[in-house]
Amino acid sequence: MNIELARTFLEVVSTGSMSRAADRLNVTHSTVTVRIKTLEDILRRRVLNRNRSGISLTADGVRFQRHAEDL
Repeated sequence: MNIELARTFLEVVSTGSMSRAADRLNVTHSTVTVRIKTLEDILRRRVLNRNRSGISLTADGVRFQRHAEDL
């Protein structure tokens, strides 16, 4: 597991926004999007629900959050 993927995931969860996570990680919004997509491809699960009002965790996202925090 790439630690940057887990760190990006946790930052998105913490901020509730991919844009804010990008700002805090000093990367572009598209970098965050690609990292989350890559993470979901590796896990073969959706970890985030994305909509206009923000980001929320899926059930799989909640389970992965515990693992990511341990990393």
